[in-house]
Amino acid sequence: MKIKKTIIFALTIGLFAPSFLASCTTKCPKPTENIPGTSTFRTDCPYEEENTTQTGARQLDFYILHDNTDAFQEQIQAFQSQNPGLIVRTKKFVNIEEYENLIINEIAEGEGPDVFMIHNSWITKHQKKLYPLPLNQPIVMNADLFRQTFFQSASDDLIIDEQVYGMPLAIDNLAIYYNKAFFKDLLATTDQPGNVWEDIKEQVFQLTKRNNSPERFALSGIALGRADNISSAVDILYAIMQQYGVQFYDDKEEQAIFANNQGAGAGGIAKPGVEAFNLFTSFGLPSYKNYSWNEYITGYSPSEMEIGPFVRGKVAMIIGYPYLYDVITQVVQNAQKSGDDHIDIEDVGIAPFPQLVSGAEATKRDTYASYYPLVVARTTDMPEEAWSLIQYLTSADALQTYHKKTNRPTSRKDMVSEQQTEALFGAFAFQAPFSKSYKIFDDNAYRKVFADAIQSVVNNTQTPEQALTDAQKKITCIVKKEKKLIDIGTDCNI
Repeated sequence: MKIKKTIIFALTIGLFAPSFLASCTTKCPKPTENIPGTSTFRTDCPYEEENTTQTGARQLDFYILHDNTDAFQEQIQAFQSQNPGLIVRTKKFVNIEEYENLIINEIAEGEGPDVFMIHNSWITKHQKKLYPLPLNQPIVMNADLFRQTFFQSASDDLIIDEQVYGMPLAIDNLAIYYNKAFFKDLLATTDQPGNVWEDIKEQVFQLTKRNNSPERFALSGIALGRADNISSAVDILYAIMQQYGVQFYDDKEEQAIFANNQGAGAGGIAKPGVEAFNLFTSFGLPSYKNYSWNEYITGYSPSEMEIGPFVRGKVAMIIGYPYLYDVITQVVQNAQKSGDDHIDIEDVGIAPFPQLVSGAEATKRDTYASYYPLVVARTTDMPEEAWSLIQYLTSADALQTYHKKTNRPTSRKDMVSEQQTEALFGAFAFQAPFSKSYKIFDDNAYRKVFADAIQSVVNNTQTPEQALTDAQKKITCIVKKEKKLIDIGTDCNI
């Protein structure tokens, strides 16, 4: 087995994880909580580096992002018991950008993991670094069975030229987190968020209470309309673009066309991309009836983005992925300890992402999918064993355990009906079958382009059409660079 670097980062959740300075006189944390790469790491205390190894055993290195290692502990132990002499060493990581760079560098040096998590938006960019499922080996899965087993978003992302490049543990998607107390007390006709955007806009108008405070709002209806203080702003915009039927690229996938006249978008709208952009930014513009979000409302604690106002009871609805519930819970607990204002965690509800038209009239539903499939590094010297591990971890039994540990919605068609009935997290499972994403050639670059476009509108320096047209030019430049249609050093002005 090749020698591998043992660089380990802790799991943190964006900018919301608390930071404390440890003292040598304080009690040591548990080894599983004392992780190199975090501000709380203590070199004088024991920490969990990797699974116990056996002399002479073959070793598979498994890199984990955004999940605790105990989310896989039972499954890995069962896999090892079925494969004597094979040890799976798990390592968990923190910052997504640092993680991506580490993977790139280690694979370039012929090192790195055998199996690792990768964001679904990275597949296009890093395809050549991956080892696809072998076609000539006695492997259980193939492209046809994959389509029968997993949801369409995974098939669209992970099957390339009829080869399987990864397998999903979950299909995370966007939904609304809302404060049930506000809906019960302030709305006369309903106690939950509307199913369509027109209803959401009316609810936001009724819920929002403006005042003369520094934040300008006693209560905001929804955190939406900006990119500088909303953690999933670009993903939310993508989801709305999908609902409007926006075609992102031309047929050759060489030009972005989302700002163009497409003629056949939702409802026959000529420029569906511009309409989607209008809807998103309207919540951040005072000229709209549904205006409810500004730059000042997160001034109390800007690093917490929309989470801080939600926990303090300053905003009725926010939009996010399944992991957001754990973040909210942690921030509420911190507020309880410090005596700060906070909502009751029992008042937090989760509702499906709103659509353009109601379910009875809709011909399709859309919300955005963002998830971390398991893949095999091209540098592995045990591809069959690596793919066997992935297939085991994405089996129905293993994913049942994973769901209990993480509450993330299943990626498998045969498990969704049961999860849809869950009182709190059922909305995510309900949406998993129709969640999907756009093909992304450089995730970080795209996010900056769209975030800048959003801010230019709410700062009144561009109209939505101007901002989206400029974004289209920049995205086209990025695509051409990634596909080597123009010089790699070309400046895309981002």
